[in-house]
Amino acid sequence: MSLAFGLITLLMGLVVVLWFARANPLVAAPLIAAYTARTSLALIDTLAFQLPGAGDGVGWDHIATYWARGGVDGVFDHIGAISSGGGGHILYIWLISLLYALFAPSRLMIQALNVIFGSLTVLVTWRIAEEVGESKERARTAAWICALVPSLVFFSSVLMREVAVSFPLTLCLLYLVRWYKQRKSSHLILALTMLLISMSFHSGGAAVLLFAGLWLIGSWCKALFSGNSRVLAKNTLALIVGLSVVIAVAASGFGLQKFNGLDSGDVDVLTEKQTGFAIGRTAYLEDLHANSPVDLLWQAPIRLVYFLLAPFPWMLHSPTDAFGFFDSVLFFFLVARTIKNRKSLGNNPGAVLVLGVFSAMAIVFAIGVSNYGTALRHRAKMLPLLIAASIAIPSASKRKRRAPENQRASLSTRALGLGTNRNS
Repeated sequence: MSLAFGLITLLMGLVVVLWFARANPLVAAPLIAAYTARTSLALIDTLAFQLPGAGDGVGWDHIATYWARGGVDGVFDHIGAISSGGGGHILYIWLISLLYALFAPSRLMIQALNVIFGSLTVLVTWRIAEEVGESKERARTAAWICALVPSLVFFSSVLMREVAVSFPLTLCLLYLVRWYKQRKSSHLILALTMLLISMSFHSGGAAVLLFAGLWLIGSWCKALFSGNSRVLAKNTLALIVGLSVVIAVAASGFGLQKFNGLDSGDVDVLTEKQTGFAIGRTAYLEDLHANSPVDLLWQAPIRLVYFLLAPFPWMLHSPTDAFGFFDSVLFFFLVARTIKNRKSLGNNPGAVLVLGVFSAMAIVFAIGVSNYGTALRHRAKMLPLLIAASIAIPSASKRKRRAPENQRASLSTRALGLGTNRNS
């Protein structure tokens, strides 16, 4: 029954993906490729051999199976563990145990759900790239990268919570970009809802609240000084809603379990967390600790570089390190492309919003992580955002070529007498 429920879930997922592929023909091929790659890896992990790097999921499966032994009532006996554990992976385990109690303990069933939502992340990434970019071709390229990049395929195929964090996070950014372009309150509400879902599985989403809050304040000030009363009213409503969510999160501690002990401002607590992560063969910056708030400022760029780009070539000692190195090369390419084409961001607030959220989350994670194995998992949560924004923005060379073409088209139009008649 365990295998049967897993296979049934995979078949249901195939139906879902094919439906979205038919409804979105431009991204059908990347969607199907994404589902095929993730399904194949999930079946290998279940039927052939356990994939390396997914040990946490095996332990979570054992706990969920134990909690589900008493049926649904027995699962609810453990609901107190969520509040005491602050959510996060405890909530993820509890939800798995509930599914086990309703159907049957099936690790493949949970992996199949990750496969489905991991594949749909490709669709959302494509939508974001379309919203912030000017080219359907580049948006499709972003979808292909998201579909086949090894780290995203891996974390969408095993029993881990990365997809539970990244899928709602990616949806959150899609609705935020749409809110900025259309100012519909429904988009803002959907964005905040998706963010809270993401934060319930990991605290990293708190960085989104911080950056998005600053973005809303800046947008409100811009509308105030521009004298656009309609936009100002919509921005004021958005600011009130956003501030209410921030206050509620801060007061309840919802989704902030990873920041426990840091609210007092004691840097020693952060140092202890950094030391705790700097263990094992994949540790880095073992001796770099913050002893004061000033240390946080000058150490942040160093930690950010290691978080995004480790393992470096001199850190490669095993075949599994090559997997992480390929991921680092991809991040280097995307970051370098973004920096190279930074002038394109001046007229693209949507891309700035997506990249700003990515940067805020990267800094938050980088400060606390000192292990590139852990970094690989965390940056996978944000990778779709970087792919969407970095690939969507036009390169500097294309912008330069487009300008003369537009000028020639304008001259030709005037020569043919097709210019705009100012007196009409």
